[in-house]
Amino acid sequence: MKQLVAVGFAGLLSLFSTPLWALDADARLQQMLQGYETFSSEFEQFSVSDNGQRTEATNGTLQLRKPNLFRWTSEEPFPQVIVNDGTFLWIYDPDLMQVTRKPFDTNGNSAPALILNGQVDRLGEDFSISLVHESGSETLFELLPRSDQGTFTRIRLLFVEQQIGQLMLEDSLGQRTTIAFHGQQLNPALDAELFSFDVPPGADLIVDPGA
Repeated sequence: MKQLVAVGFAGLLSLFSTPLWALDADARLQQMLQGYETFSSEFEQFSVSDNGQRTEATNGTLQLRKPNLFRWTSEEPFPQVIVNDGTFLWIYDPDLMQVTRKPFDTNGNSAPALILNGQVDRLGEDFSISLVHESGSETLFELLPRSDQGTFTRIRLLFVEQQIGQLMLEDSLGQRTTIAFHGQQLNPALDAELFSFDVPPGADLIVDPGA
């Protein structure tokens, strides 16, 4: 589950200049992920296995600055800090006193990272995007992979009152990870230090050279 959130997370509020009914699914999703340069939110994350067993929920916070800068902080029972500074992805596990540093590949962004940055055009290269439900204040999009080589077999994005409420990711083993957002803020002032990372004293640093 930790590796799943490490590749990114989360898209978000929206401003509208074109009526949504006039757009196809790709354009509508693009419109709903525009209108912000920075974003912050609290979240609750949990996974459900293919037999319906649910893991204990993890709470935390997310801060984002386009393009590609984010800080993801998970609290108990699985504390973890993930920071992307635009050059490296840092993953800190306090329980292990261990930091992993990976190069950040802008050309290899995962689906959650593309959603986070509102890059629907690139997302559409790998996924078929459809609008599966719209009623009242709720809009639900589904993304299905165009090939069987990806990490996820299905992604669902639920917007409530034109802001993202849930992100659901399903993998090839049938495990579904849901991230529920609350307390979202559009374009908050965020300190640049949020998107830098210093290895804590006493922590081991593992350098992953990447592909």
